[in-house]
Amino acid sequence: MTLALTACQTQTQPKVETAAPPVAAPAAPIASEIEFVDLRTFDSALSGALAAQLPKVEVDFYNRVTPSDLPERLQHWMASVETGGGTVKVVPPPGSITPKDPLLLFSALWNAIKLARAAADSAQRKPAQAYNAQIYLKADAQGESVVDKIVFLQRTP
Repeated sequence: MTLALTACQTQTQPKVETAAPPVAAPAAPIASEIEFVDLRTFDSALSGALAAQLPKVEVDFYNRVTPSDLPERLQHWMASVETGGGTVKVVPPPGSITPKDPLLLFSALWNAIKLARAAADSAQRKPAQAYNAQIYLKADAQGESVVDKIVFLQRTP
């Protein structure tokens, strides 16, 4: 009888401690104003803001950037806007009738389009295809036109 009861007894499994699932780090808040730094972190911040479908995203600059020397990283974003059917418009400094050298501005935008067509389709830059971009210029202390900010404006379907 004892043998029968022992055989019927269920075996208990050893207690296995399981680790708690990893806690994800809180996501960085989506900002509608981003400072341009020529690093991949800028691409991530801008992509996140545009993917969040904010109506307006502004890119400000720490350094002096002329319209003809727009960094390649930004040229890729401008090309993505145009690939999606959006427009890139240069807004001259307040009070000026025309940009100081319109040929330089045209040259900068043409280079942006030409150099960045292939990169415009990257998944990270795809959210820019739902926006228009306006490159605002200002006059610096020497009276030269420099980029003040770039504003991405969400297009309505």
